[in-house]
Amino acid sequence: MHNNYHFLKHLAAELKTKLSGMDLLVCFSQEKDELMLGFAKNETEVFLKCTLKPEFSCITVQNEFARARKNTVNLWEELYGLEVLDSTVFENERALKIELQNHYLLIIKLFGNRPNLLVYKNEEQMAIFNNSLISDKNLKISDFQKKADFSFEHFISLNGDYKKVFFTFGKNVFSYINPKLENLEIEEKWKSIQVFLKDLESPTYHIGIFNELPALCLFPIEEPKYIFTNAIEAINAFYLFYQKEYTFSNQKNTFLNTLIKEKLKTESYLKNTDAKLKALKSGQSKEIIANILMANLHNIKDDLTEVELFNFYNDQPIVIKLKKELSPQKNAENYYRKSKNEKIEVEIIEKNIETAFNKIIEIEGQIADIESTEHFKDLKNTLKSQKKTEAEKESPKSLFKEFNIEGHLILVGKNAKNNDILTLKHAQKEDYWLHARDCSGSHVVIKRKNKENLPNHIIEYAASLAAFYSKRKNESVVPVIFTQKKFVRKTKGLADGKVIVDKESTIMIEPFDPEK
Repeated sequence: MHNNYHFLKHLAAELKTKLSGMDLLVCFSQEKDELMLGFAKNETEVFLKCTLKPEFSCITVQNEFARARKNTVNLWEELYGLEVLDSTVFENERALKIELQNHYLLIIKLFGNRPNLLVYKNEEQMAIFNNSLISDKNLKISDFQKKADFSFEHFISLNGDYKKVFFTFGKNVFSYINPKLENLEIEEKWKSIQVFLKDLESPTYHIGIFNELPALCLFPIEEPKYIFTNAIEAINAFYLFYQKEYTFSNQKNTFLNTLIKEKLKTESYLKNTDAKLKALKSGQSKEIIANILMANLHNIKDDLTEVELFNFYNDQPIVIKLKKELSPQKNAENYYRKSKNEKIEVEIIEKNIETAFNKIIEIEGQIADIESTEHFKDLKNTLKSQKKTEAEKESPKSLFKEFNIEGHLILVGKNAKNNDILTLKHAQKEDYWLHARDCSGSHVVIKRKNKENLPNHIIEYAASLAAFYSKRKNESVVPVIFTQKKFVRKTKGLADGKVIVDKESTIMIEPFDPEK
């Protein structure tokens, strides 16, 4: 309840004693959603730090403040030199007002997730700190003057519903006094509340964890971290306590949860990929099937969809699926071609398993580093170090799907914008460029080394990827265009991923899913 009306009332009274007669020296901001108000008289200075973030708002008081040399913005210089006349809280409201000479008024609004600071002159609004809160631009001073009926008669008329009558208490007070009132008759409730209100006039400030959150309370709590009788000392201590106990812990847990989820995701991928590799290695290889077909061409009739033959590798019968439209020899050739992809697929899967395993080790190290941090500075430095390591590891090819076949790097775009990045920024003019004809799909680039001629099966493999990562992936055979990057260009006005190809060849290829 550090922004509760009952606390702000005491804080405003102490600020009045501290600020009255001082001149507003400076108003500036050097952090997002944070405003500094500097006051001075003779050689004494006081700074109000107004933290006005949607997730946390607070006013703290400092006797000195080291302003940064860069990235600071002076505000409302016409207020500089004006004397502070008064500091009060709006009745029944979570808003402080600081009155200055020449009919200027600063209102520090501490409303839930919409905190702000507003400047008025002669009751007309002249500026606000957070301009994104558009509705604040229409606020009049009278909007902060909340009237309330705290009479016994009103209490009776609401059948003792103290939450409606004493709305200024707020959630923490309700949570504290509800067990004390729930079994009392209406008149006893009223008497108990009056005693509590009297205690709030000269409270002791308890700082600690209440309802599982850091809190500044005007009532006793279990195992308080700090106890104060001064509101300014209390709010300063609470701000530091909140930063340490909540913001630090919250950020630390957020980063840890992200890493743990990433680890679980990678472990699941590793498990599934390992199972896929075992299944691939335990099955009958496409090369063996092709050899069996070639040895039995004279025994196979045309127009069959499958045939049972003797497997001379294990002395067992084997049922082989055939394509009806292909001759027995063409079916064998088809299996030979698939056997090349099968070997490549095993290599890719083994590499992916190694990458996933190394990634898990890396994540575990990052988790251990973050778990060991105990302070904001340590956490910040650890995250900065991890980010730097990631940046050093990142290369352009990591932006795309990557396949490394016999030393040839093949990159596949992930979406339309990513296709443009791949083709226009990372493909060199001698690299090969592929794309499924007449449909949307990924750009595919084969990186060339020293302008060497590429083996046909490397181009075929890249073409099968282009076919799979396209809208025609479910077709049995897909036309794929390929050319060198120097014959691919993009003109102004073309949509993301759209290019003009000036010279190309076409290859008919079966789509290949590298994940299977």
